[in-house]
Amino acid sequence: MPVSLDKAPRSFTVAMDGGTVHGVQLTPGTDEGRELLSIEATVDCLDLFEVTAIDGYAASLRAIAAHDRATAIEDYMERVGVNWGTARTVYRDCRTWARALTPAGRASWLANGLKEYVPLKHFALIEAMREFGEPTT
Repeated sequence: MPVSLDKAPRSFTVAMDGGTVHGVQLTPGTDEGRELLSIEATVDCLDLFEVTAIDGYAASLRAIAAHDRATAIEDYMERVGVNWGTARTVYRDCRTWARALTPAGRASWLANGLKEYVPLKHFALIEAMREFGEPTT
């Protein structure tokens, strides 16, 4: 079967501000180009997310997910008073837990009020459900 280069994954850099996408472009191939892009983003007060996707739309969706994940981890850091590495480890453990559940198990935990008392675990559960194409409402 022939391979179409149009649908081959590529590296995109997505500029964001507070979860809103401000621009999507192919990631420069050189360190100098990446550094220039980083400087421009700093001047414009934008966050950069480098993601792999087949097109700009898919890249923006992946960047939004990465932003939401970082926000959830930072929220956990502030609530519990731990550093980024510890909070990231807790997130990974929550994600592993959520992925190991059956669809029925994930649905029961979703209805369990998890969001109120363990928001990071709830976030990981929602991410896993979206990944498996399960309803989250």
